[in-house]
Amino acid sequence: MTPHPSQDPPLLDVQNVSLSFGGIDVLKNINFSVRESEVVGLIGPNGAGKSALLNCIVGVYPTQRNARISIDGARLDRLPAYRRARAGVSRTFQGLNLIAERSVLDNVLLGFTTHFKSDVLGSLIRPWAALRAETHARERASEMLALCGLREIWGERCSQLPLGVLRRVDLARALVGRPKLLLLDEPASGLSHDERPLIGNMVALALAREKLAVVWIEHDLDLVFSEAQRAIVLHHGEKIDEGNPHNTHERSRLIASYKRGRLS
Repeated sequence: MTPHPSQDPPLLDVQNVSLSFGGIDVLKNINFSVRESEVVGLIGPNGAGKSALLNCIVGVYPTQRNARISIDGARLDRLPAYRRARAGVSRTFQGLNLIAERSVLDNVLLGFTTHFKSDVLGSLIRPWAALRAETHARERASEMLALCGLREIWGERCSQLPLGVLRRVDLARALVGRPKLLLLDEPASGLSHDERPLIGNMVALALAREKLAVVWIEHDLDLVFSEAQRAIVLHHGEKIDEGNPHNTHERSRLIASYKRGRLS
């Protein structure tokens, strides 16, 4: 049922993650790991707990005391969200969360804000350090604009761009800080059938970053199975199956588990 484990230690390790709101269990004892350069798809019906799990990893939701979330062996689960970002965790958003009236460049630079270490006072005392940090951020942003095919429109306002382009802006923003782990939250949401191949391109762009791992929420099974090396099925907050979608037998079982809401 589970792919043969790698000899290398996992990049991301999630252990005993549970979450509840008002006595309702949203996640129940979730355990999984992700290796460097691996794409793992999270699949399941609406309400399965997929986005909640991503929010636990990035620090939006607190986990129960016995949970453990680590990246490269370092604990994340007691850190605030901005320190998790500094540790190498980044994400895209189903709802984009871009500033519509700002330029493509400005929105990409927002992905670097958690990496600035100087506050306002520090910038006044050491302006050269702040200037050096800003120059570094702009160099990174320029690199990501080129990688994501956005260099020619860097100055355009996001309010004037189509959804497919905005998905690439969101990806560039997530990659600008050179994360170790990228979380993709339904990047195909709202795209037309003709635009959906863009998501495969987004995954390929993400993997162009050395050793970057990807955890990807997706409802389009054909799409995620074509790009992911492993798929995890969630149902009612529980992990019910896991396997390699490129293996014919495991692919069939994963689809059946997804449809039935239990291990087949």
